[in-house]
Amino acid sequence: MFLVSKQMINFSITTACKFLLTVRAYLLFFVFVFLFSCSSESSSCDPGNGSFYESSTIYGQVNGLPGNKVLLFELYGDEVNILDSAMADYNGSFELYFPSQREHGLYRLAMGKNVQPGYHDQHRQHFDIIWDGNTVVFHTDYTSPVDSMKILLSDENTGYYQLLKTMSDYYQQISVLSSALVHYPDDDNFYRRLERQYRRVQNRRSNYIDNLTKRNEGKIFASIARFHKMPRISSSATAGGLEEMRDDYFFKGQFADAVILRTDLIPAKLIRYLSLYKAEAGDDHDDLQESLIEAVDVIMQHAGENEDVYYFVLEYLINGFESMGGMEMVAGHLISHYLHGDRCPRGHPVEPETPTPGLSEGGSVPMFTFTAVDGRFIDLRDISADYTLILFWGSWCPHCTHLMDDLYELYTRFRREKEGFLEVVAIGIEDDREMWLKSIESGGYDWINYSSLERWDCPIARQYGPDGTPTMILVDSEKRFIQEPLRIRALDRYLSRQFRQ
Repeated sequence: MFLVSKQMINFSITTACKFLLTVRAYLLFFVFVFLFSCSSESSSCDPGNGSFYESSTIYGQVNGLPGNKVLLFELYGDEVNILDSAMADYNGSFELYFPSQREHGLYRLAMGKNVQPGYHDQHRQHFDIIWDGNTVVFHTDYTSPVDSMKILLSDENTGYYQLLKTMSDYYQQISVLSSALVHYPDDDNFYRRLERQYRRVQNRRSNYIDNLTKRNEGKIFASIARFHKMPRISSSATAGGLEEMRDDYFFKGQFADAVILRTDLIPAKLIRYLSLYKAEAGDDHDDLQESLIEAVDVIMQHAGENEDVYYFVLEYLINGFESMGGMEMVAGHLISHYLHGDRCPRGHPVEPETPTPGLSEGGSVPMFTFTAVDGRFIDLRDISADYTLILFWGSWCPHCTHLMDDLYELYTRFRREKEGFLEVVAIGIEDDREMWLKSIESGGYDWINYSSLERWDCPIARQYGPDGTPTMILVDSEKRFIQEPLRIRALDRYLSRQFRQ
């Protein structure tokens, strides 16, 4: 047995008291920090696990993450552009800060290589997260990041991932039933049971989306859910089912929220809809174009629910059909019926004195020289800006008014942030010098201004062949064609992305 002296007992009690006092002090300190953090506007507090999270930040943990780099991409229609990256620690934990000016919408996180069968090695394993300005906390597994996703903090992402799971379940059921209807004899009684179940599952899917969007009006995942809604058809195996799909493909409100642009949903939905008309047209090319014109008319009618969405869809369709080749009728229909609504068309075409090839991405644009209104001799080759915008406009054109003001605001912003990033060459399609100069002065347009005062007989207009005003043509520092943006918003989006790189 151990013999314990009175001095030893007193010493132990004294030491224990000091230890308890120290612990008590630490506990009081941490309680104070906890209460202060919870009351602070610059942080979020999760009392459930005692963790503290800074606002404007995504916190993630990916189990089994190979390497330690996570990439952040923004989605905008058919564009996927890298924004940022983060380094994960040994257990796959990382943080991504979102500045306050970053748009709300869907963002893509990618890492390693895609382990899904059928993907090329260059495809990264990825998943999407909604950013709504509030802190997001999650953890998942590298091999199946969507299926194993657990959202710990974020109502938007909780709703979004529940939506993905539910829609995946409905898709599998409908796919199996559709395949069975295609292959099962339609004169058998069991075929009728398959049809009833097929309609029943479609009804459940439709009702699920209707109820979800009604309960979560204003949420980003509700707008995404509304965009997932599909028509109820009798059978995908019959011509009648194809017609039902085509006639009821779009629903009211699907294009109404501009946040849908910050996803990759619009292109996939449009392509699927156009394929319904392609299947019906057969092998005749002209019949196919006529059928696709009917399709784009329906699309544009629904896209008109939101101005930003409308112009994105219009630009996407025009660029798509022009790049395909052999679709001149469809592209021309879109330009004449929908684009010219915000343009003053040039009227009768003027044949160029020297025929020039059309502008193609990455190709050199026609060169020109002139003496600007301020007396400077301008040679397009000598403009040293990173990007040059060639603008065809008219002081007489009512559609140019708002565009000019918005463009000048954009031009001034970039000039203030980085001299030499953007230059504007404004070609006036004019025949009244006094009216033209007055418009330049009142707008304060101190970029490069020129007009031959020959309206559409302007030599530069003959070289480029714009079909109306305003027309914008963006070129790089080597004077290679980049794009012909239809709206200032599209131009701003492209240039802002280049500016960040």
